Amino acid sequence: MKVTFINHSSFFVELESHCLLFDYFQGDIPQVVDKPLYVFASHSHEDHFSPEIFQLARPGREVYYLLSDDISPRQTPPQLREQITFVGPRRLYEVGDLKIATLRSTDMGVAFLVQCEGKRIYHAGDLNCWEWDGAPRVQNDQMVLAYTSELELLKDKEIDVAFVPLDPRQERYYAQGMTLFLQAVQQPACVFPMHMWGDYSVVPRFQTNPNYEQYAPLIQNVSRPGQTFRI
Repeated sequence: MKVTFINHSSFFVELESHCLLFDYFQGDIPQVVDKPLYVFASHSHEDHFSPEIFQLARPGREVYYLLSDDISPRQTPPQLREQITFVGPRRLYEVGDLKIATLRSTDMGVAFLVQCEGKRIYHAGDLNCWEWDGAPRVQNDQMVLAYTSELELLKDKEIDVAFVPLDPRQERYYAQGMTLFLQAVQQPACVFPMHMWGDYSVVPRFQTNPNYEQYAPLIQNVSRPGQTFRI
């Protein structure tokens, strides 16, 4: 597959016969018009969802939308309603050729586990271990429990590609969600850090930390919008 980093948490995945677009809000989308396109929005936050995605549904193009159900139907064009599936957490869906399982975010909306062409692709959305310096210890402990409990749903799943937050705003906790994810699941073939707010220095920071050296080969070197990776 070919993976393009668009911006922030948005990625475009091109498989042999399908294309997937995750959490678009701005940036350049690769132009592939001869394959069905599946557009995912994990929740309504403006850094994960933009109504611009509906402009992709041009006449003659096969486009499906999978939108978290916290996104209001009023934000969607009436003429596209038959192409839109609103999804809730901890549910199973079949849309077109895809099978999709959702997880409950620790912030808003859902995370996606997608089966397509024999591959499993995980996009976390804002499902992350949101611990913060200065937050009450009990709050951070509750967050760890909520996050690890949700990851239990992934424990027996083989994941080929994962998109997981590595958020520099969390300071010393920046890698907590990533490491707990990698500890909980069967090691995926490759992992794309996301939700970095343009500070890509956290990628080599994670890769070169001796505490995480076992995971370093899995982590893709995301460093600028528009990068492409062949998996």
